[in-house]
Amino acid sequence: MPSRFRSRLSSFILHPLSFLAILALLTYALFFWERGFYWDEAPWTWVYYRLGPAALTRLFSTSRPFWGLIYQVMLPLVGPHPWVWQILMVLLRWLTAVLVWALFCQVWPKDTRPALWASALFLVYPGLGQNFIALMYTHFYIVFNAFLASLLLSILAVQRKSWPLHAAALALSVVNLLTMEYFYFLEFFRLILFWFILDGLVKTKIRRAILVYLPYLLTFLAVTFWRAFFFSNQNASYSYQTLDELKANFFLGLGKLLINMSHAFWETVPHAWLFPFEPVDLTTLGLYTAIGAFALALASTLFVGLYFYSQNRQELFRIPHSAFIIGFAAWILGGGAFWLVGERTLPQLHFSADRFTLSFILGSSLIVAALLGFLDRYPRVQVALLALLVGFSVGKQFQTNALYRRDWDTQRALFWQMSWRIPELQPGTTLLSNDLPVTLFSDNSLSGPLNWIYSSSGEMDYILYFATVRSQEGRALGQGFAPNLPIVQNYLARIFHGNTSQMVVFNFAPPGCFRVLDPEIDPLNKLIHPVLRDAAFLSDPALIRAEKLARLPDFYNPEIPHTWCYYFSKAELARQDGDWNGVLGFHQKALATDDRPNDPVENFVFIEGYAHAGQWNEARKLTRETYKFSKEVMRPTLCRLWQRIEREATASLEKGKVVSSVFEELGCLP
Repeated sequence: MPSRFRSRLSSFILHPLSFLAILALLTYALFFWERGFYWDEAPWTWVYYRLGPAALTRLFSTSRPFWGLIYQVMLPLVGPHPWVWQILMVLLRWLTAVLVWALFCQVWPKDTRPALWASALFLVYPGLGQNFIALMYTHFYIVFNAFLASLLLSILAVQRKSWPLHAAALALSVVNLLTMEYFYFLEFFRLILFWFILDGLVKTKIRRAILVYLPYLLTFLAVTFWRAFFFSNQNASYSYQTLDELKANFFLGLGKLLINMSHAFWETVPHAWLFPFEPVDLTTLGLYTAIGAFALALASTLFVGLYFYSQNRQELFRIPHSAFIIGFAAWILGGGAFWLVGERTLPQLHFSADRFTLSFILGSSLIVAALLGFLDRYPRVQVALLALLVGFSVGKQFQTNALYRRDWDTQRALFWQMSWRIPELQPGTTLLSNDLPVTLFSDNSLSGPLNWIYSSSGEMDYILYFATVRSQEGRALGQGFAPNLPIVQNYLARIFHGNTSQMVVFNFAPPGCFRVLDPEIDPLNKLIHPVLRDAAFLSDPALIRAEKLARLPDFYNPEIPHTWCYYFSKAELARQDGDWNGVLGFHQKALATDDRPNDPVENFVFIEGYAHAGQWNEARKLTRETYKFSKEVMRPTLCRLWQRIEREATASLEKGKVVSSVFEELGCLP
């Protein structure tokens, strides 16, 4: 390899932009093709592509209407393709770090390394685990990038005395102020930066900083005036709890505010950076994922350490003391909106409250970089600590990445199995479920893809509820599980109207299969949640049709493998149509997969199939196998199943003998 080429390659790799790009790829890009839509992403995509742009406008009208306009632009450009959104999120996340680096290179021009330290910490910040919600966070980072670019342009405008740059900075400031509240009070951070970059005596610097900041202040006040007096939905989601408490009792309110700020500081600064070093839960994460995360953390630590060590050999490395002041100012101002709302929006390091760490990342990263600056007499220790913080934060994000991929697999399995069991569904039906084994979805968010699959374009015919959540007082099913109660759910884009007498109740607990509950048997089923058991009598499988096959959106492709659950679902559908030979055929195909039921109740359809087909010995044999799971648990449901078999199966001498012997073996009451 020619020396000139090696020199250019080395310069490229060592350039801060390349370093940050590699770091972004290691942190957020791995397995991007295995991640999908999470939380509100699928509903918003469904609203835009199936209900239309006007419905999306209504969806955002009560919270962030101008933020919704960005979705109106981005959704048709990118399309309903999760992997594209994942790539775009990585690019925008990298761009935020680049802008932080460029900004503080202007603030500390004598040595740009402090800016790179802060930007590297900013990029991998471990307290926020929601970056993999790519469609949503693409739009967060569009606004964040607009704000950071506005800061950078305004600094350059002051240095170059350029009003066109000020105009561009003001325009981007308006984008931030109109679209979101997360970075709203960080606007005052601009004034602090002006003070630091200006020369002169203290009084002169203050006067000049205020004078330069005046157009930005007037813009801030104008937007705030509009929000306060003209935007009618300013407090649709959250009230200003802190202001109410201060009005009621100033000193108690102030004490509560200080406690909230202390809690937020602990979570977003010390706890966030210690978070990657906490022990992992192998039962949740899995051994191989834990090993992979640890290996990636070590490799990233080595990469970052070597990179920064090569820089530190040049001369003694000191982080300016101003980093502390700037860092704390950014942190306090970053929490401005949250200080107003109070404890409801306090950041925590778990989904979904970790989204409230977003506006604190800049301040937290600067504070940690400034703390490391105290070790300037021990440069190797300094670099080692930085490398450990960055490297293990990369490893922590890898752990989070694995959880997102797992939840996406669960969602895909849910809807593929649902489509097998429910090819078509009567409009106006409510689907009631157990709390699914997912972290990153709610019943509200899953109602979006549900309607994408089953509703005709432009309609919302279905709603999905978690039984335990919606049966709480004040919720849609708070009146209790009783027939013929109305259900009304405002989805903003549409309003769903249903009835408890038009409901399909199902259970989905992987590795068990998706299963529509039997209103006769499942009220006795001790293997499902008690609340779901109480609702099982409302389940009406007759609402399920099979005239046409459900079609899933392309982002759920490819179809999951046809193992036991596929043939079980088809058998359940055949049972509903009274096709007992079909039930037995699917049982043989299921057994041929070398897979077996993970829920003993999945055998019930085949027991019933053998009985109706007159294969009584097979029915009794499968009953005995199922009974072995737990006699006490299985007895009530098996007895109820055989009571139905006795009532509905064709009469014969063999039937009478087998039914009597099964009742005796199970200990069924007459």
